[in-house]
Amino acid sequence: MAELIFADREEYNQLQKELTQIARSLHIKPSFVEVKSRSLLVNTAEHLDSIVQVLACYTRKKLEESRILYFIEHFFCFTDKQEQAEIAAIAKQFIEQEREEVPAVKELDTCDYHVKEAWRKILSEKELSFTFESFVQFRLKEYLDLLQVYVECAIDEYKLELEYQSFIEQLRKCAADQPFLTSEIHVAFDGKFKLYDDQFRRYSEKVLQLMHERALVLTKEFDLDEKVLGPIMGLAPEVLYLYLEEENHGMIHTLQNVFQERLIKKPLKLFYAFRNKFFEKMDGR
Repeated sequence: MAELIFADREEYNQLQKELTQIARSLHIKPSFVEVKSRSLLVNTAEHLDSIVQVLACYTRKKLEESRILYFIEHFFCFTDKQEQAEIAAIAKQFIEQEREEVPAVKELDTCDYHVKEAWRKILSEKELSFTFESFVQFRLKEYLDLLQVYVECAIDEYKLELEYQSFIEQLRKCAADQPFLTSEIHVAFDGKFKLYDDQFRRYSEKVLQLMHERALVLTKEFDLDEKVLGPIMGLAPEVLYLYLEEENHGMIHTLQNVFQERLIKKPLKLFYAFRNKFFEKMDGR
C-alpha cells in the first residue's frame, strides 16, 4: 500500500478524478484507489502494472508539455512564442516516435519507460507515504534529463528546417527568375534518379557536371546535389516530369518544393511506355 499525500485539496480532487478517467480509458478498473481526507491510498498488492500505467499517464500529462516549454525558454533562451510552439511540436513528435528518420532520436530511450520505472520502484517500497511533488523532485531525474535531451534534438531539427526553408526559397526564386534553358526534362526514379532530355535521351555525366557548375553560379548555393538537383537547376526546365512509384524520398520533396506547379508526377511505368513509343515513332520516320 502506498499513500499519496496532498496539501492542496483541489489538486487532490483533480488527481482522483483524472486517475479514474485514465484508468477507464485504458480499460482498467479504478478500484485500486482508496480515498482518505487528504491522501489517496494506492493498493499495489494486485495489478501493479496497470497502476503504474495509469500513474505514468497522469504524470506525463501533468508535466511533459510545461517542462518542454520551460526547457525551451529557460535553458535554451527561445523567448518567441511561435518559435517555442514549433520546437515543442517537434519535441513531441520525437517523444511519441512519430519521426524516426533522425539518427540522434533513434538512440534515445522512451519517456514512458522512465516514468513507469520510477513509479514501479516507489510503489514497490512497503508502506510508503509521499507527495507527488517529492516524487517529481527526487524520482524523475532520469525522465526530466531525457526530456531535456529530446528538446535539444528538437532545437537542432528546428534550426535545420529553417536552413532548409531558406535554401528552398533561394532555389525557388532562382528557378522563377531564370529564363528556361530547356523545354522539358524527364526524371525516372526507380531507386536511383536518372535524367533524360525532351527526346528521352539520358544525359551524360559530362553534361550533368557542366549543368551542376552552371547552377552553382546561378544560385550561389554550394550545397547543391551534383547528380540530381544541381543539374536540374542548371538545365532550368520549363516543365519537369517526374516518374516514380515511391514518393518517400527527400529529393522528391525538394524538387516539389522548388519547382511547384512546373513539376508533373507520373507513374514510373508510363516513362517506359512513353520512351518506347517515342523511339518507335522515330524509327518509323
